This record gives sequence, C-alpha cells and structure tokens, in this order.
Amino acid sequence: MISFSKLQQCVLLSVLALTVTACAEHVAERRGTQVDVVPVIYSLSLKIAPEQKENAEKELDLFLKENNSIVLTQNIELVWYSEIGKHLANSTHKKLLKKGVSDNNIKFIQGDRRDVNRFDYEVNLTVHKVLLEVCKNPKVTHYGRPGDGCYTESARWQSMVNPEKMLNQSTDAEYTNR
Repeated sequence: MISFSKLQQCVLLSVLALTVTACAEHVAERRGTQVDVVPVIYSLSLKIAPEQKENAEKELDLFLKENNSIVLTQNIELVWYSEIGKHLANSTHKKLLKKGVSDNNIKFIQGDRRDVNRFDYEVNLTVHKVLLEVCKNPKVTHYGRPGDGCYTESARWQSMVNPEKMLNQSTDAEYTNR
C-alpha cells in the first residue's frame, strides 16, 4: 500500500512536471533562405581594322575602366580569334596584371576559327549575382517562427564577393542544378 506522503510526493512531482513542460515555448525548426546564384556576363567584342587599332584599345580601356570593380575581383576571359586579337589579348593581360588583377582570374582562350570574320577579340567578365527570396515582416509576438533570420541570412549572401564559391562543387550533389 502507498502511504499518504508518498502519494503527495507523486502528485506534487506530476504537477511540477506538468507546469514546467506546459510553459515551455515550442521553437519551430529553422529553414535556410532560398538562394539562386546566377552568372551575369559583361562582354566586349571587337572587330579591329589595322588603321583603327588605337580606337579599339581606347574602347577596351573604357570598358575595363567602367567595370573596374568587377575586373579586380571576378573571372576574366580574353578570347582571341586572329593574330591582331592575340596581340591585343597579350597587351590586355599585361595591363590587368599591372592593375593588380590575380593571374588566376585571367583565362586565355583561342576562339573558334569560324568566328574570325565576326570578331578579332573578345573580353568576358563573369559576375555571380545572388537572387534571394523576399523576407516576410517579422511580428513581435511571433518569436521563434520559421522565418526568423531571413534578413540576416539574406544580408550575408548579398555581402559576398564570390558567392559561387559557397556552392557545392560536387557534380553528383543532390541539390546541384544540372
């Protein structure tokens, strides 16, 4: 038989346990922000006549100056289709190195011979832009809801210089776009 004091202790512990668990807040599991990283390519293609080589170099310098912040941090492709284009690619490479662009960010490509009639030289700057979901306005009484942290996570992604480096590089990853 259970004594009255033992019964009192069991009831008291049960009430205490019920009180403690009933007051606990249920925090929803957080989910990450939906992020799309999209490549944007800025391109300049030149067909260079021998008498207009200086004008082509001025146009190239203007393009590089207008996109200076991109040039210093992002990948650059120098595509040449002819000998005059190859010469311009080499001089551009020297200018970029003098500006402080990392040699790892510069890529030389010999273009397809079928395009010789179209262009002599092409510069491609690839920038990766981050597209994020629109955050819902938080409410004071809704602490711990799934949308918490949307603003900070979005700001973190937008502040990255090279967001593409944060993506999974594996080709067989479950969530990699193919």
